[in-house]
Amino acid sequence: MTMRVLRMLGKSLLTTVIFFLLVEAGLRAAYAGRTALVTYVPLPYVVGDDYGPIPPWLDNLLILRPDPTLIWRNIPDARRAYVDIFTPVWADRDRIALLRRFLPWLPQEFRANPVWRIALNNEGFRSAPFAPAKRPGVLRIATIGDSWTFGMNVDQDKSYPGRLEALLKQEDPSKEVEVMNFGILGYTSFQGLQLLRTRVLDLHPDVVVIGFGMNDSDVAGYRDKDVEKPGDVSWRDRVKAITAHSESLALLKYAALALRFHPKDPGQFLKADAKADQGKSNDVVNYDEIEAWTRVSPRDYDHNLREMIALSRGQGARVVLLDNELWPESPYRPVLRKISADQKVPLVDSLQLIAEARSQIERAAEAQFHLATASSAPATPAAAPAETAVIFRVDQGRYPVAGHLSIVGNHPALGNFSPNTIAMHDDGTNGDEHAGDHVWTYRAMLPAGTRVRYVYTNSGGEGRWEGLDLPHVREIQVVAQPDGGPMYLPVEAFGRLYMQADNWHTDAVGYDLIARHVVAALK
Repeated sequence: MTMRVLRMLGKSLLTTVIFFLLVEAGLRAAYAGRTALVTYVPLPYVVGDDYGPIPPWLDNLLILRPDPTLIWRNIPDARRAYVDIFTPVWADRDRIALLRRFLPWLPQEFRANPVWRIALNNEGFRSAPFAPAKRPGVLRIATIGDSWTFGMNVDQDKSYPGRLEALLKQEDPSKEVEVMNFGILGYTSFQGLQLLRTRVLDLHPDVVVIGFGMNDSDVAGYRDKDVEKPGDVSWRDRVKAITAHSESLALLKYAALALRFHPKDPGQFLKADAKADQGKSNDVVNYDEIEAWTRVSPRDYDHNLREMIALSRGQGARVVLLDNELWPESPYRPVLRKISADQKVPLVDSLQLIAEARSQIERAAEAQFHLATASSAPATPAAAPAETAVIFRVDQGRYPVAGHLSIVGNHPALGNFSPNTIAMHDDGTNGDEHAGDHVWTYRAMLPAGTRVRYVYTNSGGEGRWEGLDLPHVREIQVVAQPDGGPMYLPVEAFGRLYMQADNWHTDAVGYDLIARHVVAALK
């Protein structure tokens, strides 16, 4: 009797194992087939970066892998074409559906989106293969950094290292130049220091361009320097390592997470920002209080950059520093400027370069459409909460408008979070300066001193989050004008942020500006 039960249990167990092995093999074959047919990889951009669990069939398209010294690094010899979805869509569910789509080709509504391509060398860097020994007379430049150095959102030749090499060769065709791109997505100064020590200095560069800061400030819940190093591995960790490679378990986990996921609409992000404004500004972060949860604290950032400068100079290399944050209030920027002054190292101020270029674009738009110049009165505390007329203006650009553009924000004058209820005008009324010029205008009375968060929508249903603009919340500070007149805002663009490719990165024009100023710094 006992033997019969054991045989039955054994057969059941064997059948179960065979079943799961067949399922595992089927999933792996299906994923491999899908990966082979994929042409464009979508990037997961939504408002607030909240898009839920990533399907396991996308894992084979990721370019990052764990590394015991660098925490992670790029896989070698990768080729990818990324489709940009930091663009307008009808509804956020369209972006989420694209990210979860198993079919390997793009749906029709995304086929006109911009595409950018990468080609990684045999070491996983976005460069030509590195020659072990530098040839005599060659100027060898190592650019080390994060996604700004990598060249997020642009083709290889339009990254700032790519443009730097092209510009230097244009200036002196007789001079051989080799620019090595050591940028890796998501890197901090901690990882950059390790990379400099373990690989970059071995190539004996003449110049090292260092650009970190954006990821150092990330409150990720851990410190880079505390990430576990390889050592004794427990049996539980070994089991986890084995099961982590199971596609069947990964699919079950993804299904469970997807069922529990409830995406937020843009209104919830607007409300969260508005709530933060009622108390302490969400731009003010005390990194001393949250040091244990910050990837690299300002203090460690200071140490890492100074160490990189010392090591580079120790090999006779010149150093250039690069600012790569679009957050004006960043506490890392003063640290970077102090290092530049103390160490007498040139600093390329990307924030200032991009702000000046953005201002030129805004002025050009005003001239093109013959519109009033945007107000430039400095922000001063208002003596009383007097209301100021604020003129919002947005160019529809290449996006057709079936009905009208609308504005929605965190104030009753802007619909109080209800989308597609406050219509803008292109008919010469309600503050609109010229009828039919495709610049849509809305005049709102708002209290001076108020910080306003808002988004645009295009021809959607009233009260519905439809006809969405970029996955980005715009904001302004209302300033009472000295003459008591209206506050004209710069002409914005539906579906575009001037000089930016997304919330965190500049665009090809910005990368070119950076490269030109690195050239100037080298002189």
